Amino acid sequence: FGFGWILWPVEMGQVNANSSGPQGSRTGAPAVGGFLAEPPCMTGCHTGNTLTSSVGSMTITGLPNYYFPGQEVTGTVTINHPNRSRFGFQLTALNAPGGRAGTLDASDRTRTQVINGLSSYGNRRYIQHTFSGIDFSPGSPGTWNFIWRAPETPSGPVNFYASGNAADRNGSSSGDFIYTVSKRLEPLPFGAVSAASFGPSNTLAGEMIGSIFSVGLAAGVLTATPGQPLPTQLGGTSVEVQDSTGQVTTAPLFFVADSQVNFLVPSNTTSGTATVRVRRENNVVAAGTVNIERFSPGLFAANGDGQGVAAAQIVRVTGNQIRYETVVRFNNQTSRFEAEPIDLGSGQDELYLVLYGTGIRGLSSQSAATVTIRGVPVSVAYAGPNPDFFGLDQINVGPIPRTIGSGPAEIRFQADNRTANVLSVTFK
Repeated sequence: FGFGWILWPVEMGQVNANSSGPQGSRTGAPAVGGFLAEPPCMTGCHTGNTLTSSVGSMTITGLPNYYFPGQEVTGTVTINHPNRSRFGFQLTALNAPGGRAGTLDASDRTRTQVINGLSSYGNRRYIQHTFSGIDFSPGSPGTWNFIWRAPETPSGPVNFYASGNAADRNGSSSGDFIYTVSKRLEPLPFGAVSAASFGPSNTLAGEMIGSIFSVGLAAGVLTATPGQPLPTQLGGTSVEVQDSTGQVTTAPLFFVADSQVNFLVPSNTTSGTATVRVRRENNVVAAGTVNIERFSPGLFAANGDGQGVAAAQIVRVTGNQIRYETVVRFNNQTSRFEAEPIDLGSGQDELYLVLYGTGIRGLSSQSAATVTIRGVPVSVAYAGPNPDFFGLDQINVGPIPRTIGSGPAEIRFQADNRTANVLSVTFK
């Protein structure tokens, strides 16, 4: 058929002619990890054209820029040449060490087939044309679809390597055009963390406010209506949590945007490893795993970044009078909140600090909670759900000792051997 195969350029490229598909390990993949570059076949020789000539082209399309664990996508290999109507290809997907990445499968088994690699490349898998998949109408490109399923666990970048042939049907390989092409996929950035602390531990708890960070999560910025039950869909975006028992629950939503979704972890989520999926119009666009525990404390910061000055209130009790005071003020020059120094007041004042957080209500007992301010233990009067907002918890601390001193003071909350993010307030 004048149908050959090139693996790697040696002079003009050496080939193995095979219209029913090349041998395994013939994609032109470079040396990587402990693998040598896939070797050239030494049978036959293409002598008329350079490798990946400017006449014609080969592409891999349909693959996303990012992938997430377990994702299934359909890719397309296309070879264009103005004077050819017989084409063939071979493609593989490799991880950074050079091993097989994910699973390749045929979407049309009459025109494509999956084979094993040869020799030291035996762990690799390849998809390529069949004898029935080489002929195309004159003037039309050669195209083949394939299915790729991403690894079930994050595996770093994935590289697709493919080689192809545009044959001239003259019974010789001298007029064939050989192409190589590659495409790289990065793992989709994904994090599901406490919406209060943004801690890197990926540990959440039932009835906790969580934040998902990725890309392409929503078509726009939408927020749940205050005072109404939380919706399970905003603008076509939804979140589902599959817990360690396999139970899948759609999560209530607070907020969605392109790169962030705030959601309420369903109360029935069982402890253990859970999979969190974000859907847009019912299509999964991001997914990852989190650890679910009974208690995962995080405190809200005034600037919404889990650091610095606390999002808190002072309750001042003077005789029968109760006043609520803020502990922050907004700096218009920096566009950030900064500490408003707390006046300890006269000897008749008792001051209590109210901290806000999430993931706290699951603590084993009230007596398990401890708070220190500038290293000084302060009584915890209450640690549990806030009655007015979904997923919000609060910690009532005090009275604050008048000997606490002036200046910035670190606040540390701990219970059940877990410590929340450290925040601060300032005293006069």
